[in-house]
Amino acid sequence: MEETYFVIHNSDGDTHVEQISKSVLLNRLDENYYGKVNALKSIKETDTNYWGENILIIKGKIVTPQAEEVIVKNKID
Repeated sequence: MEETYFVIHNSDGDTHVEQISKSVLLNRLDENYYGKVNALKSIKETDTNYWGENILIIKGKIVTPQAEEVIVKNKID
């Protein structure tokens, strides 16, 4: 199974998040799909409007919290 990457970038004030494979990401970077950008090494500014011509690449997977049922039982002596 190929590794999954998330690419976060800003274009015309809109933030885009894509989930893509490693091979697609490498092809896009080689062909300047995102323009002449740099990859961020850390998140110093949370507002993507201030990232300039930079993208954020995250390797991983989406996780979803699962509800856990907890039963409370009262007891007295």
